[in-house]
Amino acid sequence: MAESIGKKAVKGTLWASVDRIGNMCLQFGVNLVLARLLLPKDFGVISMIEIFIVVSQVLIDGGFASALIQKKQPTQTDYSTVFYCNIFIAVILYGLIFAIAPFVADFYDLPLIKNVLRVIGLILITNALSIVQTNRLRKYLELNKLAFANLSAYIVSGIGAILGAFHGMGVWSLVILQLGYSSVLAAILWIVARWRPSGSLSYSSVKELFGFGGYLLAAGLLQEICKNVQVIIIGKRFSATDTGLYSQAYKLDRISSYTLPNILVQVMFPVYASMQDEEERLTDMLGLNTRLISFVIFPLMCVLMLIARPLIVFLYGDVWAACAPYFQILCVGGLFICLQNTNFFAVAAKGKSRILFYWSIYKWSFLLACLFIGMLFGIYGLLWGMALSNFNIFMVNALLASRYTGYKFHRQMCDILPILGLSGLCMTITYFLKDMVQGYFFLTILIYAIIYLGLACLMRMAVLGEIKMIATRFMNKRA
Repeated sequence: MAESIGKKAVKGTLWASVDRIGNMCLQFGVNLVLARLLLPKDFGVISMIEIFIVVSQVLIDGGFASALIQKKQPTQTDYSTVFYCNIFIAVILYGLIFAIAPFVADFYDLPLIKNVLRVIGLILITNALSIVQTNRLRKYLELNKLAFANLSAYIVSGIGAILGAFHGMGVWSLVILQLGYSSVLAAILWIVARWRPSGSLSYSSVKELFGFGGYLLAAGLLQEICKNVQVIIIGKRFSATDTGLYSQAYKLDRISSYTLPNILVQVMFPVYASMQDEEERLTDMLGLNTRLISFVIFPLMCVLMLIARPLIVFLYGDVWAACAPYFQILCVGGLFICLQNTNFFAVAAKGKSRILFYWSIYKWSFLLACLFIGMLFGIYGLLWGMALSNFNIFMVNALLASRYTGYKFHRQMCDILPILGLSGLCMTITYFLKDMVQGYFFLTILIYAIIYLGLACLMRMAVLGEIKMIATRFMNKRA
């Protein structure tokens, strides 16, 4: 059984990597082109209404997706019940969004938002059509099919968006990108997942799944509201242009601090669930994931802070240079974001969704306090408030993992702090050396990498041996 799970996890990690990295490259490439064809204000308009979509999406999911993965043997009735619930809630929420769109436009004093929100809101219905299919593919680690669907959908929608932007459609090209992706993805998943809902509905299934997923729903709802409230503050207190600059910095930071961790988390949640009664194995897996993520992401965030302005100008052009300081502050928060979900989903896999919900109230209340205090000092104060909140979220999740999974807090700190210290030391050394290669930011990256890997070898960090062991096993299996 353990060997079977291990093989599925390795294969799943490979395909999740193809999916995430492929999507990252596609999103990055499409965004690169769109950033040179559109204005920051266009991106700002989409960001200002995004909270209505993401909050509605959490309500549609209802926590059922995580509950279906956590349940060891969900039935066809379970899946069908969730499917019909998703569709029903999606239609209701779209009607609500359609009705409030004029008031949202008045709130931001941007009439264009009314029609944009009404059209892009259709994503709720197209997403609801594919939630169960996506869930089944993830639960059974058939991530090759999911990767094919995601990449194909983004290629089609990306081409449509670029053509729209090239022909002067402005913000509507971004609507094409998001709505097109959701629609094409749903169509492909209905073909490749080979699952169809039956006519059976069960109140007992809703009650059972909501018993676990209900708390994740509440936690997820609170999380998405708090994660997006800063966009509302920036859009209302400052401008759509400032919102667009923030959104671009946030996207770049997200690629850096979310991609690799999400590859592991996406695959490891079902694996964590299968190990929920084997504390020692779960603890070892958590420690390995934490060390691997830290060793890669910490130095990446540090070097990005060093090269922020020349990198952004090179990628997006001079019009986006003002978002470089935003990006640097977000990278500080990214040091803690990258490890949040590893601990969170390990605790969720132990069935502690109620505990996670209770603590989420504290975490997101802390964020709101940071945002409202920070905005008194301008947009930079608001961003530093976000960074402080990210640190707080990491600490809470780490302490919860320490209590419920056996991965003790002092052990986590022993895994993390040496890598964080090394990354910071290399950043300091590179900062004083980078003037020698001013204007050539790729050489700054090279200098940092040489110093970082050289010192890691001199310190004989255990994670280097673990990376070598994983690479050797992977190559042996390929052979």
